[in-house]
Amino acid sequence: MAPYVELEWGKDGYALMQQIKRLFDPEGLLNPGVIINDNPHSHIENLKPMPAADDIIDRCIECGFCEPVCPSRTLTLSPRQRIVLYRELQRRRAAGENVDATELEKTFEYQGLDTCAATGLCADRCPVGINTGDLVKQLRTAKYQKFTPIAKWTADHFATTTTLTRASLKANQIAVKVVGEKSVSKLTNGFRKLANNKTPIWLPETPQSNSHKLEESLETLVKSDKKVVYVPSCASRTMGQQSDAKDQRSLTEVTMSLIKKAGYEVIIPNGIHDQCCGMPYDSKGMTDIATQKAAQLELSLWEASYEGEYPILMDTSPCAKRSIENFTKPLEILEPTGFAGKYLMPHLDITPTDETVMLHVTCSSRKMGLENTMLKLAEQCSSNVVVPEHISCCGWAGDKGFTTPELNAAAVEPLKDQVPEGCTRGFSNSRTCEIGLSHHSGISYQSILYLVDEVSNPL
Repeated sequence: MAPYVELEWGKDGYALMQQIKRLFDPEGLLNPGVIINDNPHSHIENLKPMPAADDIIDRCIECGFCEPVCPSRTLTLSPRQRIVLYRELQRRRAAGENVDATELEKTFEYQGLDTCAATGLCADRCPVGINTGDLVKQLRTAKYQKFTPIAKWTADHFATTTTLTRASLKANQIAVKVVGEKSVSKLTNGFRKLANNKTPIWLPETPQSNSHKLEESLETLVKSDKKVVYVPSCASRTMGQQSDAKDQRSLTEVTMSLIKKAGYEVIIPNGIHDQCCGMPYDSKGMTDIATQKAAQLELSLWEASYEGEYPILMDTSPCAKRSIENFTKPLEILEPTGFAGKYLMPHLDITPTDETVMLHVTCSSRKMGLENTMLKLAEQCSSNVVVPEHISCCGWAGDKGFTTPELNAAAVEPLKDQVPEGCTRGFSNSRTCEIGLSHHSGISYQSILYLVDEVSNPL
């Protein structure tokens, strides 16, 4: 039994509290200086340094609320950690230290810049709305500056760029048929290793070339008072499906079929093969080129929609989100889920398939608040829909799935174990995301429009 100790009051009882603390913690091991502190200046001493670094992130208090939704959190850094590292670099610069080419600078280039998906999901969780992705894209401007002439050429000759992309996918398709996947993988990924991972990785899920001709589809459509402007993304214009997909039609073909089934007349913007929302350039910090491409597309859509009279369907969600955020004219822009729910489903007879399917809600869809809309649409088309836990973003991030595949692998690491036995298909609304989802899940992912088209008939 502990000996009796007489407690004495101090001026305001604070001394009593200190005596009680010493009774239970004579060694001073439990939270020293935290619960009770006899230093009257403790509130202004030993503070964590938070030097000014950039207006985008200076409000960050490093609370860590952003971390659970970051696709790179288990690979390199979370948004909070990126900010901490960047602050330290800026502190050293302010102190006159030369940080260029230092170990910390090299570490930040890979862990801070190269492996950030720049999706902006962190901003939704941040109490003060900090988007660390905006900082990363700003810093990438200098990193990719030497490639600006090439990027500008591709932007000015975008139809040629997409034609070359289709040709390379076709060449890959032929090579796989002639020499087999193993040989193509060995050759391509072997060269990537020699190039210090500077070239794209080869995956079995690499899409085939899209050979569908949009103009030929327009010839078979009937005239209707119901009209929609269809903007196939550069990804869907160039990429077909992976070789083992159940439905081998390209996304452009499926979309045209579905729109026709619902009784709509399709308007394809003039010069569509030269158009791009600017996302590929924006993600690399090439803001001027991205803005230029977005402005070109907006003008084309303003004309095609008869100054906003008709809705506009963009068949991948990242393109829709970027356009909504950057366009200035009153245009109704929808990605596949929102368009299907509002404009297609009322004109279709749905017979749900009796199977279990996976559903991936892309980060752009989450940013647009479409989680429930996407789930509702999938549940109208299939008897059992599984949305995997702990995956807020797939980490494909435009082309990073090819150039920085470890980011995609880390982001969807929990996916495969959540695919139910007997499930063979998954659906989403971003063509590039579907490549990484297919690769790491063991099942084929396609646009949710494939599912809607499969289970629907005209009314």
